[in-house]
Amino acid sequence: MKNLHFKLFLSLIIFAIILVTVVTFTNRKLIQNDIKEQTLSNWLLIESQVIDDLQTIDTVQYYLEDQLTHEVEKELRKMANLYNENPDVATWDLERMKKEHGMEIFILDETNTVIHTTYPIDLGMNFNECCQELSRVLTQRRMSGEFFSDGLDGSTKLGEVWKYSYLATPDHKYLLELGVPMNKIPLFGNFNFFDKAKIIIGQYDDLLDIKIFNKAGFHLSANEDEIYSVNSSDPEFQEAFQRAIETSSVVQYEKYYNGGIVETYRFLPYDTLRNKGYSTKRVAFMKYNNMTELALLKKNTQQFYFTLVIAIITSFITLVVLNLILMKTIRLAERDPLTGVYNRSTYLEKIERLLKRRQHQEIGLLLFDVDNFKQVNDQYGHLKGDMILVELAKILERLAHKEGFVVRFGGDEFAIVIKNATLEKMEHIANEAIEEVRLKKESNDLAWQVLSLSIGGTLQANIQETERDLYSRADDALYASKNDGKNRYSLSAIS
Repeated sequence: MKNLHFKLFLSLIIFAIILVTVVTFTNRKLIQNDIKEQTLSNWLLIESQVIDDLQTIDTVQYYLEDQLTHEVEKELRKMANLYNENPDVATWDLERMKKEHGMEIFILDETNTVIHTTYPIDLGMNFNECCQELSRVLTQRRMSGEFFSDGLDGSTKLGEVWKYSYLATPDHKYLLELGVPMNKIPLFGNFNFFDKAKIIIGQYDDLLDIKIFNKAGFHLSANEDEIYSVNSSDPEFQEAFQRAIETSSVVQYEKYYNGGIVETYRFLPYDTLRNKGYSTKRVAFMKYNNMTELALLKKNTQQFYFTLVIAIITSFITLVVLNLILMKTIRLAERDPLTGVYNRSTYLEKIERLLKRRQHQEIGLLLFDVDNFKQVNDQYGHLKGDMILVELAKILERLAHKEGFVVRFGGDEFAIVIKNATLEKMEHIANEAIEEVRLKKESNDLAWQVLSLSIGGTLQANIQETERDLYSRADDALYASKNDGKNRYSLSAIS
């Protein structure tokens, strides 16, 4: 019975674990798929907003810079006229000129090297060394002699957003350049993407960073402290950026960290169609992580353990309920309905199990037959006979105690199976049973007066013996007791 309870409980637990695991991990897969779809949808929404904002700001800035372009052209033509008067540019008072119009001045020679400037950090800079494509453009501009004004672009060294304009000297020896950092112009400060980017980042948990790069790979920034170039990044970053520029399509790669953290790097190329000049190509860099996904999966794991605990508790409750429902049926199936001791089928199952263990413990079998029991039924009725059988079963259970178990084969035939038997132990139990019946005969209950016990016993001879071997010898001993006058115990001789 205990084994049945354990097996039933174990089966319920295993079923609960399998059910909860399958449901949870199926749900986990669905969550992961939903998260991926939702994440991609969010990314596209964010990136569409970013590109729209960039193009809107570019358009506004295009019109705002138009007036600035006229002012810059006027100052460059003044410088060209000055060159006609004094071609020795090294003698020019650039600082005085800067105070007049507030713009940084750069003079480039035929090698596209900055030889004279109000911006010391760029002095001596050679565009052939850092930016060959731009250097070719600068050479073309110096040779054409025309005025050129670029749209907003990044400083080659600092990455700040500047507006650059160019005019060659009449002899095409030098290229005159004026640069205006946009953070110096209040009006442009009202229409910059960099503040907008910070707001967008704050709106989304998984969005870590937004950067705008020009075609040359320099980060466009409104802050002099934010110096960043693609060339200073790792090779994977550089390769992804270059592919985005060359293919004009979105490029993406991931980096994996401990704890399941994944960072996704996306590069979105776009053209500033309203801008003019050299650099109209931009790349919006977006950096994401998967913290929202990890939080949801962690919650899913917690739900799994919580559900599992509930399932185990439910299994235990179910077991209790099943026990209450099935206990009577199980008891009827394995026990004698009248006396409550084991029936023959249970006896066979249990003794076979004991024999199969093949341990060094010997098994003993005692068979009991109630002498003159038919006389009690005939004289006092079957009801009285049943009461005597119930009482006798209690006596035998008390004697067997923990040594073994009691069986009723039917009618007035009983047995005790002794698990770890000795001849002395078997004889003691048999004599105690005979004595208990003798004491009953001395009571006032007349039905017991005619009764006695005949007992036959045997001890397992070797571990190869079967139940039939034991029963046959014990049965022989029982008939020996009856033939010898009843009310006695006989032990079968072991060959």
